Amino acid sequence: MARKPILRDLPPADLLTVGFAGFDKQLSKQFALTRHLREVALRLQTSDPRPFYSMRDIVERFQVPLRTVALAYEALEHEGILNRRRSSQTLLVGKNLSPRKVVRAVVGIPVWLHAMVVAPYSRILHIELEDRLRQQGFVADLIFFRGEEVASPDFAQRLIEHNLDYVLWHTPHPHAIEVLRALQDHGVRQVLVQPSDSQLHIALPSYLQDWHVAYRTMAAAWVDAGIRHVIMPSPVYLPSKRAKNQIANTLIAAGMEVHIEEGHAATLLAAARRFRPGECAVAFIDQEGADAICNEEPVIIEQLIKTCRVGFCRGPIRIPYFHHRDARIDIVRFSATDIATRIAADLSETLNASPGILHTFEARYLPQVSFQASAELL
Repeated sequence: MARKPILRDLPPADLLTVGFAGFDKQLSKQFALTRHLREVALRLQTSDPRPFYSMRDIVERFQVPLRTVALAYEALEHEGILNRRRSSQTLLVGKNLSPRKVVRAVVGIPVWLHAMVVAPYSRILHIELEDRLRQQGFVADLIFFRGEEVASPDFAQRLIEHNLDYVLWHTPHPHAIEVLRALQDHGVRQVLVQPSDSQLHIALPSYLQDWHVAYRTMAAAWVDAGIRHVIMPSPVYLPSKRAKNQIANTLIAAGMEVHIEEGHAATLLAAARRFRPGECAVAFIDQEGADAICNEEPVIIEQLIKTCRVGFCRGPIRIPYFHHRDARIDIVRFSATDIATRIAADLSETLNASPGILHTFEARYLPQVSFQASAELL
């Protein structure tokens, strides 16, 4: 069946070169062509969409390769001027499609998929960030990634192709440093949220998360409760490995001995049973490792909680096994709502933040939190 003819009401294509001074040898043809077509499109734009010149028309009038024209059309589409319909036609976007409200900026938020699944804090934080940024006139673009992607140049390119004004990255992995530098090279403004005990060596505006005030509070509470030995599963997440010594030193300074054990539920239970009841605690200092240990062997973890004090020192994790079983644990955590509120307000008031520490958030220690009574938190 023959395709319907496209009704074009634009001036004849031979008028496209009117006012075009030709290609400057010092500039790329693609850049010059894009600039000229942008001027033509904006001059011809009306309230409603209308068919634009075909790429073949442009090739014929300007004597350039089809690929050059395709790249120019792609650039104008990203700017919201053209709308290409594959194997059909190219539309000149109408003025009536302009946004009713001005968007202040597009804020890209890289989100580690594993954290979204495991950590309630991560889920609440990103929901709150999206909501509060929208209230301030920003658009939050959540960009999901898997752990191994953070060191890949392809991930940097994927972020760049989102045409972001800002990137707001919560605890970027140390292996993501080249991605951050690539974004700097492309002029993307960046704001980081990172732990004070594992900061990246890069000059960017940053919010710090200070865990250690809460750790000292926890250590004092454990000593008062008669705990003299703390078992720490060996962390697997690189930032947690960097923080391990500082956490251990805080516990030792309070008067407790620290024992590092392999990250297996049965190993932790056997280690805890070597001590008298009430003398021992287990401190999970790594969410990635804690997820693997607790969700692979939840029955053993239930026995461990009955045997000794258990603390999740890097925030709670989701353990469905305990949704309908009563158990109590200690938690060191941040308020996702407070952090999202502060960041959105700061972005609204200070768009051009210079490198340095913007604010330091302090964690809280919550003793003996019930799984059943705190389903939303956990």
